[in-house]
Amino acid sequence: MSDSIINPVYPYTYGRMWYAVKRLKEKYAGLIDTVCVSRSTQGRCIPVLSLGLGERKILAVASIHGREYVSTGYILLCVEEYARAFCNNTKYCGFDVRRLLEDFTFQIVPMANPDSVEIALGRCYPCVRIEDFNPYFYKNNANNVNINANFPFEWHCVPRYRQGGSCAGSESETKFLMKLCEKYAYEKMLSFHSRGDCLYWRDEGNGEVEMDKAVAQRLQEVCGFSMCKPTSKAEDYAGGFENWFRYKYRKPAICVELIKDENAPFDICCCDFYNLTRWEQTECAMLCVCNTEKFTKSSHKHTKPSH
Repeated sequence: MSDSIINPVYPYTYGRMWYAVKRLKEKYAGLIDTVCVSRSTQGRCIPVLSLGLGERKILAVASIHGREYVSTGYILLCVEEYARAFCNNTKYCGFDVRRLLEDFTFQIVPMANPDSVEIALGRCYPCVRIEDFNPYFYKNNANNVNINANFPFEWHCVPRYRQGGSCAGSESETKFLMKLCEKYAYEKMLSFHSRGDCLYWRDEGNGEVEMDKAVAQRLQEVCGFSMCKPTSKAEDYAGGFENWFRYKYRKPAICVELIKDENAPFDICCCDFYNLTRWEQTECAMLCVCNTEKFTKSSHKHTKPSH
């Protein structure tokens, strides 16, 4: 639509993300707000948006890895589309958004690792010297620590090549996400990444978590993501955000890999956003995990916003 704020076909830098957050808050005041702000290793502010009016809370996080900045555009576009449907009192892909957002509130971290995004986009440099440094492939924070291997769950099993930090929970970004989860009683958590077009929904270290399979199956049914087998090797799930969340809270936490082409260059993931994310099918990912009724896909195609 011509009045759209979010355009995901261009990478969201840190500054562009903040500009979008401010405009969304202004346009949808009362429905969208900033609930808290933390700071990254290099001092950048990390906002947490709230979308909805309900007491039941779901956490959604994007760009834990800098090079996967396409997930920031994805999650911000979801916020705008859901907010518009709420205000217009229209269904979105068959979901009654007004009813859902009166029952639930999404708390959204659109850029959990802003230093990493800026490094990946060639706009700043890490705090430490890195051999063979290539910003294009950069995923760690400014200390060259992989946030998704830094959480205190089986951290001792994190292999050196995964760069899990000097100790569990050592990084500013990790501590921020942990405190956020401790403060709010989230029913579920979604962590959006870029490559694989699949779901990591269970690990053998945690075993079954109540409703984890049901949530993953809903995402598979509605959005077409494939469900990976439960992760079996501790070195693969140790220190992971979603794995720690399952361990700490015994609630569903899903890693959602958005892009169907694992070999697509990171910049192309934005340029070809609607195709590679399968937007017309995956756009309701956040809505479908809180809906308890049988979902029937709307027969009409959702119109992409024009910019």
